[in-house]
Amino acid sequence: MRKKRKRGWAGAVFLTALVSVSLAFADPLPAHDLVPRTPNEDSEVLCDHDFCFWQMTEGEMDEDVVWEVLMQPLTVLQGGQRDQVRVRARPEKGCDEYTGVVTCASQGVHVLRQEGDWTLIEAYSSAEEGSRIQVWAERFQGYVETKLLKELPVNDQYGIVIDKLQQRLYVYKEGHLFSTLLCSTGFPRENTPFHETPAGEYAIVSWVGDFWSDGGLFCAKGLRINKGIMLHEVPCVITTDDSGNEKRDYSRCERYLGEKASHGCIRIQKEKTPQGVNAEWLWNNLSRKPVTKVIIWDELGRSLGYPDEDYPLYYNPKGGKNYHSDPNCLLVREKYRPLTEFTWGELEEKPYSGLTPCPGCAPQLRREGIDTVNEKNTR
Repeated sequence: MRKKRKRGWAGAVFLTALVSVSLAFADPLPAHDLVPRTPNEDSEVLCDHDFCFWQMTEGEMDEDVVWEVLMQPLTVLQGGQRDQVRVRARPEKGCDEYTGVVTCASQGVHVLRQEGDWTLIEAYSSAEEGSRIQVWAERFQGYVETKLLKELPVNDQYGIVIDKLQQRLYVYKEGHLFSTLLCSTGFPRENTPFHETPAGEYAIVSWVGDFWSDGGLFCAKGLRINKGIMLHEVPCVITTDDSGNEKRDYSRCERYLGEKASHGCIRIQKEKTPQGVNAEWLWNNLSRKPVTKVIIWDELGRSLGYPDEDYPLYYNPKGGKNYHSDPNCLLVREKYRPLTEFTWGELEEKPYSGLTPCPGCAPQLRREGIDTVNEKNTR
């Protein structure tokens, strides 16, 4: 059954998405979605809430809109952090047809309709390798027992937004975009569809710490958001020299930041942004209680447009190798700051054509890079 959608707030956001981007950044525009989409718009049962994540435009950069959604309480299913619930196709205990999988304690569910002992919910499936419910990171709707629902208050100082299309992690602080980091979400292949990172709303529920991943990769400062899915520092390879001194080499995985590359976790840059933010900063500063909310935007059906030609970028004319999003990037020596401004439209011209994007301040992609993002977005 499809419900008639209320336009109200959601309709206004949908129709003015590009204006929202302009308000958030002021002209000229950075890279942005060509066609506004909301998570719930193609669902069988449409959302009739006045305000929620599922009616927010994916890729939204209006600070007021994003912050309002980040501050909404999170509805989760009761259970342990590694427990999962199979969501039924019909509201009855005898139903053995399942539509998806939800992780307890940390994964937010979209409550659509309560029917006594059962509630119709929406989420992105968190099925893992080996699950008999082979719905990998897809949006679905189905029924759970109402008694499982629990509402979590969220931290009112920080919130996290992850964009799978642009592979950026945005830190919001007290209502404003505070810092932008490069990240890598899950990279699925035909035989490993379960490596896709599910979109949706999540809570950071535990500070897991350091762990080893496949291929001898060491992952530091893991923050659990979805059973085995963590936010963590970009992995490194650890070796020891003849004197017993430890060496950490990040080059194997750092070069893929800004692209899908993981087995489902969200890898985060170790280099500090101009605001001093990196994976270690998240570990040290995000709230344990109330929980910090994490929003993940899906990339399905989305296409990235080019920034305006006069969008500002920065470089060091005295031998700098990178281009930057901030004139005071911390990866540049203080004596060269502030950096010299040029425009995105000049990026393919000399002397800017040979510059590479800074690994610390997440500058706009080149035209070729945006084309590659759209070509690879084939889910």
